[in-house]
Amino acid sequence: MSFVVETGAGLSTANSFLSEADADTYHADHSGSTDWSGAASADKEKALRLATQYLCVRYDARWKGVRAHEDQALPWPRDSVYDSDGYLYDSDALPRRLEGATAELALRVIEGDTLLDDIDEPGTIESETVKAGPITYVEKYMGKSQVKSYPLIRGLIRPLVQSVNTLERA
Repeated sequence: MSFVVETGAGLSTANSFLSEADADTYHADHSGSTDWSGAASADKEKALRLATQYLCVRYDARWKGVRAHEDQALPWPRDSVYDSDGYLYDSDALPRRLEGATAELALRVIEGDTLLDDIDEPGTIESETVKAGPITYVEKYMGKSQVKSYPLIRGLIRPLVQSVNTLERA
């Protein structure tokens, strides 16, 4: 599969929000991860594609604004999206927050995270048991979600998505 980075032009073939070089710069500036810097180029590209796919699937109906181009492959770039201070995002560029979220998720893929695990039995987790040698620990919940949570990712993209409470219900 070819690696095509969205430039802000609304490419019909794009499959990543971020280039490998920009992800390298992000991680040099933020995480300093040797897992990322030591990964092969092909692995980084795969991780960036999976991170982009995760963001597209996870936040599909929640992106603010509208796609900037009818035939673009990815949900960004977008028109009519304002940041939390009321400034309009450029419709011919990707927000740095989206690029940061892509880089962070790609690092998790490099570290072995699958991002979206299949769930055999949907619902909530009532308890989890951890056993280490002779010690057993049981954690009880009031209903823990089985879907992984990424607080940093949610924080980065918060200004780019509609709150769940403001979505219209069909």
